[in-house]
Parts: sequence; structure tokens; C-alpha cells
Amino acid sequence: MTTTQLHVFVTVAQTQSFTRAAIFLDISQSAVSHAIRSLEEELGVILLTRGKSLIGLTSVGHSILSKAHQALGLFEAIEQEACQAKNLQKGVLKIGSFGPSFSAGLLPAILQEFNRRYPQIQVHIEEAEDQVVRQWIIDRKVDLGSIILPDKGLQHIHLAMDNVLLVLPRTHPLNQKPHLKLADCADSPFILTKGSTGQIMMDRFRQAKLSVNILYSNMQIMSMLSMVSNGAGISATAELSIPTSQSNEDRPYALRAITPALTREIGLAAHSMDNLSPAASAFVALAGQLQRQGKLASVLNY
Repeated sequence: MTTTQLHVFVTVAQTQSFTRAAIFLDISQSAVSHAIRSLEEELGVILLTRGKSLIGLTSVGHSILSKAHQALGLFEAIEQEACQAKNLQKGVLKIGSFGPSFSAGLLPAILQEFNRRYPQIQVHIEEAEDQVVRQWIIDRKVDLGSIILPDKGLQHIHLAMDNVLLVLPRTHPLNQKPHLKLADCADSPFILTKGSTGQIMMDRFRQAKLSVNILYSNMQIMSMLSMVSNGAGISATAELSIPTSQSNEDRPYALRAITPALTREIGLAAHSMDNLSPAASAFVALAGQLQRQGKLASVLNY
């Protein structure tokens, strides 16, 4: 039994899909299937139930999953001890962020634990649009950077799935509808934000052959939220970019899901995961650990 087999098993259990697990782990689907099959043969039990669309856990799979989490945690603890022996007490780590979804939604939880473990390492955060951050990673201007997946050109780990939500004025008529579809947005003035969320919306509008009344474009999220709150139009943004300091009742705008759901996947990437500095390697290991423990993305009530 290897840590790779356990990691694949945990990922399949979390994603309920061989295909999604392969994407998250950046390996082929056949490699995922082989790892699970060899682990089951070695243990002599069936861990997963194979359905037409989703993968489930058998009763023994449920029991072994918690032990797998514990085992991977012990391996990660050993790696952290080794990292500390590599002069991890001092250094500088440069991280590129494409905006609030990473800087405010995911990064704080990682930084809090990272600073606790390695208080002498200075972490510098630089923000820019997602394509700029991607180029920084390629040019090695940053050690690590947040990216939108899939991305075949950079080595990465999966961090979170981020929902794209509609942002509406509180008094907007669409708030009376129990379910909102993309076509419902076509009749309202639309405020388009910068970055990948705006691009996702425009791509979906084009795919659905819908015309949309773009009132403003390339808006920063705080400007967009202010304009929507004042009734200028409707918009869409990523869930992780929404400020969490206010409850849903206190927000001057309403957040609504789109049917069918729109999502984007966020990853942490490097030019090469095999040639990271000790500080960057420790940060990636910690980010992966927190992701597997479900400690990164918080869920809004909307």
C-alpha cells in the first residue's frame, strides 16, 4: 500500500467520480482506476461501488476512508518535519493572486496556519487578473499562483470549486422567482465584472445564443456590488469573492444560484512542483492538507 493509492482513494471518495479525481490529481483516468484496483486487490475488499454516474463507498470503504485520512495526515506531518530541517525558519515566498476569490476566500486560512508553523518566512502577495498571474508563474516572477482550472500548461493542485452566483438588487422582480435561469438575465441591464467570472458569463450567454444588455463592463467587484445595491442593474460573481462580514439579511443585495449551476475550479500552480523552494513546497503541502480536510472554502447562506 502506498500514499499515492491512499491519496487517489480519498480523492475519488470526495469527488464521487474517477474522471473528476483524475482532473484534480492531474493524472490519467486509467491511472486512477489502476490505483483503486490495485489497492482493493491488496486489501482483498471492495472499497467503491461503481454506478452509472457517481461513485459511492461500500461499508468497509467508509471505515477505511477515515483511516486513510489519518494515514495521509501522518505522512504529511513527517514531510513537514523534514521541511523544517531544510532551513525553513527563514525565507521569502512570493504568491500571485487573481483577486478576492483566492485572496479573501481561500488564502487567509492557509496563511494563518502557515504563519503559525513558519513565523520567520515572509509571504508577499501580488494581485492581478488571472491571465497576468498565470504569466507571472510561467516567468517565475512568483513562486506560486492561483489559477482557474483546467490548465494543462502548469503543474498545480486543486483547491476549491467556486459557484458563480447572480447578484440582484433586493427589490428586483427576479427575486420573486424560485429558480433563476440564464435566460432570465437577458431583459435586465447587466454589470460585467473583470476576470474569469465575467468571461464565464459571456461564454454562457453566447452558447445559449442570448443577447444581454451590458450596462457596464470590467468593473471591480466592490464597485459592482455598490452599483447593484443601488439598483443600477444585475450582475454575477464568484461565491468565494463575496465579502463574508455580513449575513445574507444584512447585505444590501441578494445572491441567487443559477439553474443549471455555473462553477469554476481554482487551483494553486507553480512553474514546476518538482523544483520548489522549501518554503513553497511547505505552502503547497499545507494548502493540499487543508483542502482535503475541508478547511478552505466556506459556504454562504443565500
